[in-house]
Amino acid sequence: MTQQHALYRWLAVGLSIFLGALSMNAAALETLTGAKAQNSPQAAVVLAYEKALLWDGIEAAATYMTAESLAKMRAQLKEFGEDGFKQMQTETRKSTLQGEARRKQIEKLVVDGNKAVLTVRISPNVVQQAPLEMTKDGWKVAK
Repeated sequence: MTQQHALYRWLAVGLSIFLGALSMNAAALETLTGAKAQNSPQAAVVLAYEKALLWDGIEAAATYMTAESLAKMRAQLKEFGEDGFKQMQTETRKSTLQGEARRKQIEKLVVDGNKAVLTVRISPNVVQQAPLEMTKDGWKVAK
């Protein structure tokens, strides 16, 4: 596997947390948009997770992840190695807005009981979805 291929795979794997969608029961859904979604507890978790992962690494991001997500991320780190992870961090930091600029990209939040999906629009035709789950310790990034 070439270094570039490994990097792209890391990007895909590292961001796969944000690309899943959860099936939800339409009758119990709560949808928040705009400032309400951007300032929600779920948005705070996703933004803190991204910052920790991109700047401080997997162990720092662990606070914001479900146990299942953390286990998957650690397995990916073992598979691709520390160098591949550091490359993913560097490349993703270049292409991901930070702070309030990132918060403004949050388009909506759909909550269904103890599950939620935060939608972030990164360009007119590209969105990322961050699935979350409510745990005994609060909202966590899932899968």
